[in-house]
Amino acid sequence: MPRTPGKLTSVWAQIGLYSSLGFIVPAGAVGGYIAGWALDGWLHTTPVLAMIMTLLGVASGIIEVLRILFRAEKDADGDSAGTGSGQG
Repeated sequence: MPRTPGKLTSVWAQIGLYSSLGFIVPAGAVGGYIAGWALDGWLHTTPVLAMIMTLLGVASGIIEVLRILFRAEKDADGDSAGTGSGQG
């Protein structure tokens, strides 16, 4: 069976998408910690802001992973509205 370039690209795009999901939550946590650490240094506070910003970073990372997964599931089901295909 001959390979179709579109299908191969789609598989590699999916591999890239799903392999990047493991980096989103840790990146949010590290980014939140760095922002909180900088705010703690600027405001001369205890590391409370670093902890709060780390938790916010983790939460935003989880939300972003869920958004990506829901969007991928919607695209896989073929529910892409507004594609401009002109069919009902």
